[in-house]
Amino acid sequence: MSTFSIVFPLTQTAVMSTPLRLLPSHPQTQGRSCATFKVPPLDGTLTFPQLFDFHEQHSANHSLFVYAEQDGTINAINWTRACVAIRRAALLVREHVGTMHVGGPTDAQEVPVVAILSASDAIPYATLMMGIMRAGYTPFPLSARNSAAAIAHLLAQSNAVHIFVGLDQAMRDLTVEACELLKSQYGYVTVPGTSSMPVFDDFYNAGLKGNTAHDVPYVHPGLDKTIFYLHSSGSTAFPKPIPWTYRRMIQISRAVFYGERDLTGRTMALFGMPMFHAMGIMSTVFACAFGQVIAVPAPQTPPALPTVENIIQGAMATKADLIMTVPSLVEAWSRNPEWVKWLATIDGISYGGGPLNKERGDYLVSQGVRIFCNYGSTESGVMSEFLPAETGMNWEYFRFGSFLKVKLEPYVEHEYEVIVVENELLRPNVINAKVDGVDAYATFDLVTPHPTEKGLYKVVGRTDDQIMHSTGEKTNPGPLETMMNQDPHVRGSAMFGRGRLQAGILVDPKPEYTVDPSDEAKLAVFRNMIWPTVVKMNTYAPQHSRVFKEMIIVANPAKPFTYTPKGTVRRAAAIKEYDDEINALYELVDASSQSSVASPASWDVAVTTEFVRKTVAQIMKNCPQDGDDLFQHGCDSLQATYIRNTLLRAVRESLKIDTRPVTESFVYNNPNIKLLSTFISSVALGTYQPEDDTTSSTDRVNAMRAMVLQYTTAFPLHKADLSAKRPTGDIVLVTGTTGSFGCHLLSQLAAKKDVKRIYALNRASADQQSLHQRQKEAIASRGLDARILDSGKILLLEGDLTTARFGLSEETFGELRRTVTHIIHNAWRVDFVINLTSFEPQVQGVRALIEFALSSPLPEPPKFLFESSIGTLQNAPSEDVIAETATMPEWAVGTGYAESKWVSEQIVLAAGQTTALKPLIARLGQMCAGPDGAWNAHEWYPSIVQSAPTVGCFPDDERLIDWLQLDLATAALIDLRKASSPTSLVHVVHPLPIPWHDLAVAVSAELAVPLVPFATWLAKLEEYAAAQGDRTARLHALHLLPKFRGILLQEDKGRMALGMANMDISRAKEASPTLADPRLRQLSVEDVTRWIAYWRKVGLFTRA
Repeated sequence: MSTFSIVFPLTQTAVMSTPLRLLPSHPQTQGRSCATFKVPPLDGTLTFPQLFDFHEQHSANHSLFVYAEQDGTINAINWTRACVAIRRAALLVREHVGTMHVGGPTDAQEVPVVAILSASDAIPYATLMMGIMRAGYTPFPLSARNSAAAIAHLLAQSNAVHIFVGLDQAMRDLTVEACELLKSQYGYVTVPGTSSMPVFDDFYNAGLKGNTAHDVPYVHPGLDKTIFYLHSSGSTAFPKPIPWTYRRMIQISRAVFYGERDLTGRTMALFGMPMFHAMGIMSTVFACAFGQVIAVPAPQTPPALPTVENIIQGAMATKADLIMTVPSLVEAWSRNPEWVKWLATIDGISYGGGPLNKERGDYLVSQGVRIFCNYGSTESGVMSEFLPAETGMNWEYFRFGSFLKVKLEPYVEHEYEVIVVENELLRPNVINAKVDGVDAYATFDLVTPHPTEKGLYKVVGRTDDQIMHSTGEKTNPGPLETMMNQDPHVRGSAMFGRGRLQAGILVDPKPEYTVDPSDEAKLAVFRNMIWPTVVKMNTYAPQHSRVFKEMIIVANPAKPFTYTPKGTVRRAAAIKEYDDEINALYELVDASSQSSVASPASWDVAVTTEFVRKTVAQIMKNCPQDGDDLFQHGCDSLQATYIRNTLLRAVRESLKIDTRPVTESFVYNNPNIKLLSTFISSVALGTYQPEDDTTSSTDRVNAMRAMVLQYTTAFPLHKADLSAKRPTGDIVLVTGTTGSFGCHLLSQLAAKKDVKRIYALNRASADQQSLHQRQKEAIASRGLDARILDSGKILLLEGDLTTARFGLSEETFGELRRTVTHIIHNAWRVDFVINLTSFEPQVQGVRALIEFALSSPLPEPPKFLFESSIGTLQNAPSEDVIAETATMPEWAVGTGYAESKWVSEQIVLAAGQTTALKPLIARLGQMCAGPDGAWNAHEWYPSIVQSAPTVGCFPDDERLIDWLQLDLATAALIDLRKASSPTSLVHVVHPLPIPWHDLAVAVSAELAVPLVPFATWLAKLEEYAAAQGDRTARLHALHLLPKFRGILLQEDKGRMALGMANMDISRAKEASPTLADPRLRQLSVEDVTRWIAYWRKVGLFTRA
């Protein structure tokens, strides 16, 4: 390979005396049919910033960016205009940054690193980034979705000296918080300087002074210097800054020359792809290398929020040839025939970042749409062929680029880990392995080969895959396994729990600590040896990821773990090998207990209280006071099971008492240490009497009425301030936005033009994760666009409705009082086991919001929209059509959840009758998954579906269901905020019900089971329960047998399936255009397919 000194001929100062190690030649596949673009030398003689000036000379009239105005006019920015703007940016950067240096006490820096933290629109962002390079500095685009702690970490790791900050308040606040962390946690004395993010006119206004290349001298720094930083996603820890060298950038820019399409002059639509994303940055690299044209949204401040509609409409308006996008958007577009028709006319869609639904992809291809799977990473860049001539029905597969040297390391059967090995054409940005002594990057990605087409591969997961539990919560096993593997007694470990309620861990002892798994005494000794490490893990882990001592499986010497060349456990193989042991363990969970708490010597209340206190402390991370509600202090269903079984085991073993008559729900009915102690003492002393159903129902109704009376006395008066004026547009306070419904509420409210501000109030997280991070992850996990959080329209607030000022600062609370025009109360605990008493904080919150609304100085108090539930109608006569009115308490008796909703309905109605408040109660019917198919696997219908393969059938019914998809229910609720004052209560269900049978046929086909009457299915389930005894943990339906027995008693009544309540919705349709739409999307077989795909994904049908 040649090395030589060179002086660059361009009209700028560019002197480099150090010999260059140039890159070998590449195939000449680009620019063969485009007269306006000259392919530049990509051997290293010119660096990326020098290519700008090259194109000003040789490709002056070739477009770099195109965008469409509202009237349809397409504007193009050619290289001549772009280069002038880039140099303006370079001069601005030099003016703002100068030679200043910041950092910790011992930091040293050669080239200043300049960070960008902004959700700016594409053209000014890209221009500034290229300007930083042209100035000779190193840009570091930061994701606007990072937390302040992550931003501070990245700034410190990169020694950034300056930050260009977005104009919206969210970015400014994030920057201030990150800089404070630099001082407090990283020892900074001087924090990075900041400047406001430039806008389009700062670079492209025609009235600005021109410039030439001579005005911005540039020196070739050498190919192995850093040209910019990107950062990793931070999915497993803080994001890491990843340096890209000039050589690496040129190597990646050549990737397209190894593809099968000439893309020069073709327009690539990047709508919705942020410029701080690797693909956003690479778009400018590709534009320089082979002349692709980048189609982006028209510049505006603040930038328009991307939506499913405006992204594809933008691509259509700019006459794009290709679209670079993410799978969720492709799936959404596939459901619009007009969009599909247009997509079939262009060169194709290139997607990346995750799997595309196969059914949707196959459909698009059948309609003539070309789909290309783009595989790559920040650490290695583009790794797939970009782009093949055709893919056809193999669209979800890709070929590795011929410029790569890839080793496929066998992982499990038919799955291989991708390892990128350095060669003369490409060196990965990150080196973490060696192959035959050569530097390499182990990607942790797993691929599987095409069954018949050689050379085609599909990504199927990662070696460090997170574990998704049946609750939808995730455990990241990597850090926890690392802690366990550092224990001196342990060689390796593998966490498990996919599709289960809780996590467990397989532990492989070091040879000197190997134990016989049949020797319980030695197993207990080994578990005790590693228990301090488990305690450390549990301190680090979120509550749903904690490991109990009973959930540790010690490896059998006869079934040794297999290890990779790097010495790590092959987790998938280990879990597969121990499948039987894992299943057996979970089948014992319901009958398990904490064996480390000794039974008391006597069972009087005082001694029993000490025993119960120790039991609770052993099981819960933070033991509450004796009178505190356990469930308000974080006790979940798993911990309640452990508490129940531990207490009953002690009674059984010490007194030889039959505890089977004791109610299953006694922990929920006695939800604090004091009540539990009295209850268990009564069981032990023989004074316990099981409740009579009639007495229990009467007591529940009395408790409900008493709670209503408690919270409906002395409502405050509304006193309007005559000088206060209603804000222009709606200012909405929404509670509870991190769940599925809350995420959809935020997303749809943000898209409403008449909604000017949204305050999203949520409780703090027990694991200390920031609300911004939680909300961002929650939105993204529902297939929605998390960039709404960067729009400046949404303010996330952490607080508690049961505390003074909701736990907010006086200033923030005052701002809410003065401005809020609408309240949507969505936050509620979803737990169908705890009793009414444990829901009292939620009821207190309703009263607090009513008082808040009445304290408003506005002429009218805010409209108060309370979400209730059809659970309040669970005992209603099913023959009747239930009117949109208040109901009797007896209809809601049965669960604390429904009872608390009924109590709250009465409080809201009382406030509406006696104060100036104009509330609306929306009883939400059965909701099912939206377009992403995500439906909580523990709900009653998914539980029935899960049971079908086990019991060999699925229940059928010819009558109707009125379930409403999540996105439609959200739209209807948002409509209701505009409902007229006389409307006080409505039902939100689907106005166009369909037969249960239509969905049942689809379930039957998917799971290959026959349809039978509900009574037959239930009988099969009862038979299975009787045969299994206590080994029923994995089948959710068995935990809901009382509910299903209740359905059987009502099953033959009414016109709705399974005897469900038939609800009048005439008022709802009057108030909601969504529900009044005769073309409203009905449930279909397609919905069932998506639901089952999601449930398979979360392991609902698997045994481990």
